[in-house]
Amino acid sequence: MTARELIDSGLLEAYVIGQSDAQESALVERMRASDAAVREELERIEEGLEAFAKKSAIAPPPAARANVMERISAPRTAHAPIVRELPTGGASAPWRWLAAASVVALLLSAAGNFMLLRELRHTRTELAQLESAHEVLAQVLNVQRTSFQHSQDQLAVVMDPRTDLVALNGTANATGAKARVYWDHSANRVFMDVLNLPEPPAGKQYQLWALVDGTPVDAGVFDLSADADGLQRMKDIPRAQAFAVTLENAGGSPTPDLQALVLMGQAG
Repeated sequence: MTARELIDSGLLEAYVIGQSDAQESALVERMRASDAAVREELERIEEGLEAFAKKSAIAPPPAARANVMERISAPRTAHAPIVRELPTGGASAPWRWLAAASVVALLLSAAGNFMLLRELRHTRTELAQLESAHEVLAQVLNVQRTSFQHSQDQLAVVMDPRTDLVALNGTANATGAKARVYWDHSANRVFMDVLNLPEPPAGKQYQLWALVDGTPVDAGVFDLSADADGLQRMKDIPRAQAFAVTLENAGGSPTPDLQALVLMGQAG
């Protein structure tokens, strides 16, 4: 058991008020001798109980003090020990009961404080767990909110009446390949939506082209990874008669490799 586990267990409080068994007491004393943190915690508990005892102490009746002082100052003989002359009843009897009651009250209070301390630690642990769960829920909610906003933005592009849909179909190099281009004429924005394309070989990347008056214009490269799911924003294109996709070296090319043409579609 580590020092922190021992401190958090509540065993130190039980040891101080005499509620620990022999094995537990031996453990506390061994840790007290070897660990400064345990010594400091024990001293803190003992000082707290001492302060409580002083605060809760009941002053003896004035007559009791005078009686004790008188007995101390009285002459004694070898055959008259002082213990025999201490009265067993009368004014000192209530004082003995009050002293006993004070000790019992102190022990009960210490036990109560011990239980409250354990409950407080338990409550703190539960609070920490709730705070951790709250942080996780907040993160999940933030991810969901971001995902929802992303979906809303993409839906707005698709549903915008100013957006043209250009269907791209596969060539002989990629039979069965399909994609769509969403082209917003008013803002010149272009979005790529891949429906079916094979994974490119290592070191290769797909590149979109806009055919403007018969000349291919670079519209940007795009990915097929899970992170790129949905519409991908491409370069702005003000006007085009068609769109095409080629397989180029990673990073794109200034001119298309027509031998690697995989998708083609007419605009407008």
